Amino acid sequence: MKEVGVVMELKASIKGRSAVRHYDEQFAIPQIEIERLLQLSSQSPSGHNLQSWRVAVVTNQEVREKIKPFAHNQAQIVTASALLVFYADTHSAERTTEIYTQDMVEGFIPEALLQGKIEAADAYHATLSAAHLAENAVIDTSLFAMNFMLLAHEQGYDTVPMRGFSQAAITELIAVPTHYKPTLLMALGKGIKEAHQTSRLSVNRFTRYIE
Repeated sequence: MKEVGVVMELKASIKGRSAVRHYDEQFAIPQIEIERLLQLSSQSPSGHNLQSWRVAVVTNQEVREKIKPFAHNQAQIVTASALLVFYADTHSAERTTEIYTQDMVEGFIPEALLQGKIEAADAYHATLSAAHLAENAVIDTSLFAMNFMLLAHEQGYDTVPMRGFSQAAITELIAVPTHYKPTLLMALGKGIKEAHQTSRLSVNRFTRYIE
């Protein structure tokens, strides 16, 4: 297994990352390290810079034991250092004023353009259905989660993303706003057994060039 803290290049991280399901139950990742990974992951792209991702970091063993039956009883729910719940904020389009004001304060847009930028973004989002807004938020959150996995692997940690879980149960067990859509569970920790390797389709199986 990888040594924790060993930094590798992006290409190696992409090729080396895999879904690890067996974890060292005694290994704990400091909260400050998880926060650093989350902060770096927040550089992910998002539509209109809405940054629709929200995350619950669950280290409480009792809560994880309650989640486990609603996630196909997967062992890593409770054996990894932490369980992350990634949510898509389906109302993130309501935060344009907050986000663009921060852009202005940090010097990314001039004050003279702030109101116009807010109004243009709000006008665009007003044309979208609730389903479309939710889909956009899920896409943004998925990009964030992928970056998190790569960064974690780069630092020597292991992860496994999990889509097989009851959204209703997660919503009941972890109190969050009702417009947060549970999108992905992810175990994070130090693996003790190599992941099962899988094949990948060749480029010509999933690519079409329009010239």
